[in-house]
Order: sequence, then C-alpha cells, then structure tokens
Amino acid sequence: MTAEMIARIIQLILAPVVMISACAITLTGILGHYAAINDRMRAMAHERLSLAGEAGVAKKEVVAAERLSEIEAQLPNLLHRHKMIRNSVLFIYAAMLVFIADMFVIAAATMVESLAALALAVFLSGMGALLLGVLLMAMEIRTSHRAVEYEVVRVLALPVKRSP
Repeated sequence: MTAEMIARIIQLILAPVVMISACAITLTGILGHYAAINDRMRAMAHERLSLAGEAGVAKKEVVAAERLSEIEAQLPNLLHRHKMIRNSVLFIYAAMLVFIADMFVIAAATMVESLAALALAVFLSGMGALLLGVLLMAMEIRTSHRAVEYEVVRVLALPVKRSP
C-alpha cells in the first residue's frame, strides 16, 4: 500500500465525521429545548402544588382555580412534548453511532471490496435515523405552538379589573 492509498483510505473513513459533527450540533440545540421543557414541567407542577394548597379571598381562589385548570391541561401536553424530544435525541444519538460504525465498515471495505455496498447502506441508515430525529423535532415545534397558544388565549380571556 502506498502513502497515497493510505491517505485516501483515511479520508474515506473520516467522511462520516462531518455527519457526526452535524448531529452533535443539532443535539446541542435539542437538548437545550429538552431541558427547558423539563424545567417548565417542574415549575408548573410546583405551582400547582402551591395553588392547590392556597386558601384565601374569593378572587384569589378564582385565579388559583383557573391556573390549576391550565396547569392540568398543560402538564400532559408538556409530558408528550418531552417524550417526543427524548425520542428525537435517541434517534440522533443512534445516527451518530451508525456513522461511527460506518467508519469501521468503510475501513473494512478498503480491504474487502464486497463491503462497499454495506458501507453505503450503513451510511444511509445513519441518515435515516437523523431524518427521523429531525422530523420528531419538527413535530414537537408544531405542538409547542399549540401549547403556547392555549395558555395565552386562556390568560387573555380572564377578566381584568382596570384602575381608573
């Protein structure tokens, strides 16, 4: 084997690294979103506990009852979104693992010519897993809009006493 052949083989093996890097960058954003939803669920659950234990003036009870109703509607939605993001993260991690495995298959394909088709199939499997992860995130973004819209519409519908 010549130095030129070895350099070409190394280039072929490292090609999936670009996809691994793209997955890592995508995951950074998704994991931030995942953490934010997690924090929002915990805050709502804590707020629900606080409001459920409050007693006081009738107006305060009406506001607490409305907020409890919103939280009870939102928490299952947030849990569903949390699961969608979890699945998206798992698919993207799987894509990264497949791309790493593909590096080994490409290396083996340089020795055994018949493995070239397998290297392509493994790479395309990684792309498929990445596609599923991105599709799940797109679905979650659509769902998140509905959740925000629900809360805003409910809050805007509350009567507000205005000072003269």
